Amino acid sequence: MNPQHSPVYMPNLPKPPHNPDDADTIADWRKQVRKALLAARTDMPGDMRVPAVAVICQLLKDVLASADLPAKARVGFYWPVQGEIDVTNVIGAHIAKGGQAALPVVTARHQPMVFHRWTPDTSMVTGFANIAIPATQADQEPVVPDVILAPLVGFDQQGYRLGYGGGFFDRTLEALGFKPVVIGIGFAHARLNTIFPHQYDVPMDILITEQGIEYFGR
Repeated sequence: MNPQHSPVYMPNLPKPPHNPDDADTIADWRKQVRKALLAARTDMPGDMRVPAVAVICQLLKDVLASADLPAKARVGFYWPVQGEIDVTNVIGAHIAKGGQAALPVVTARHQPMVFHRWTPDTSMVTGFANIAIPATQADQEPVVPDVILAPLVGFDQQGYRLGYGGGFFDRTLEALGFKPVVIGIGFAHARLNTIFPHQYDVPMDILITEQGIEYFGR
């Protein structure tokens, strides 16, 4: 499927706030938008979701193989939950070509995540919020990814990401001490004009949806 001609599932979203300078107003709006986008992702018809995911996965393969990223990069990715796009097969192919991969592990609330190495043979256990994590995380040192794949609840025109509201992603990037290449993975229907970013929100470098690839610069 040609990304430019992929059909887009359009959810009903709350209108932007009248007073974007009020922090409480923005927080409430984000909460409403997050709820609407999560519902839209869950309810996305299969005849639209399946081809959209296929396009996104192929585009991700292309990006991981491109000269834009370090050769054989260590990719921090995510274990899919709540209707997130499953990229584990793409990551498996990346590993087969000599790359590495790692999954995030939450060590405590309000703390940065750490990454632990993953391969298709890695045993998994249930971690924070019932998300699967490598069983080996207890006896292996964390690793630092060159690239991080970020699942998107929503995103805006400037490359800012709307997540689940826990702040783990931004805290993790800050704690790394350098900025890896951040690639957002999401459906085109999650695009917003703006998320009204806070000063601590970190923009993506690359965005991949079923409509194509966008670069925001570093």
